[in-house]
Amino acid sequence: MSVILAALILLAGLFIGATGIGGVLVVPALTDAAGVAIDRAIAASMFGFLLTGIVAVALHRRSTEISVRDLSLLGLAALLGAAGGASVVEWLPAASIRLFIAVLAIVSGAHALVGRSAARAQPRTLSGTAFGCIGFLVGCGSALSGTGGPVMLMPILLVLSVPVRTAIAMAQVIQLPIALSATSVNAAYGRLDLPLAAVVGCLLVVGSVAGLRISRRIESHALKNGVAYGLIALGLWYAYSSL
Repeated sequence: MSVILAALILLAGLFIGATGIGGVLVVPALTDAAGVAIDRAIAASMFGFLLTGIVAVALHRRSTEISVRDLSLLGLAALLGAAGGASVVEWLPAASIRLFIAVLAIVSGAHALVGRSAARAQPRTLSGTAFGCIGFLVGCGSALSGTGGPVMLMPILLVLSVPVRTAIAMAQVIQLPIALSATSVNAAYGRLDLPLAAVVGCLLVVGSVAGLRISRRIESHALKNGVAYGLIALGLWYAYSSL
């Protein structure tokens, strides 16, 4: 693995830990900087998110910011969605999925900037069915695009006025069921290059732990703005790379 590729994956991990987004960088880095086939890049990426998801669960297991009920519903539905998405990844046009994620990221980032602050906005109360639908959509889209979960879940949670630190925590933890399900399917289909995936995973873990420590030293308002600008920039870049 080249130094440039390793640096890009570390950077992705840093963004995952600090803002909940960043996983979107991994697949393009593997395909563009290392020439890895798209299906194997997605498989390696999802395995990496499996490791960062385990770390996120360990770090947030005692967090009072996360509702166990809400997270359980999201996680179960995301697991099922990820299995479905990974099963059909070779049949659906990846560009359309990427473009959808790009639009979602741009709109939600703009909403977070121009809308009311997370501290003042009233979070919307969602039913179990709503959480299930969101989880399934996030799981399916993440497995198809190799983005791990946060890049799709974060915009949705911000639009629903979920406090930014709660949204980041939920987005990081949701990586685990999505990555576990998708990795199992990818391994069954023979797409998983385990040595490559292990290196990607280790780099992502190092970056995400560092990012989490950085985020805890940043005020909520500044962190929210950083996530919003990051979503817009990520969406614009993702749209450009998809067209």
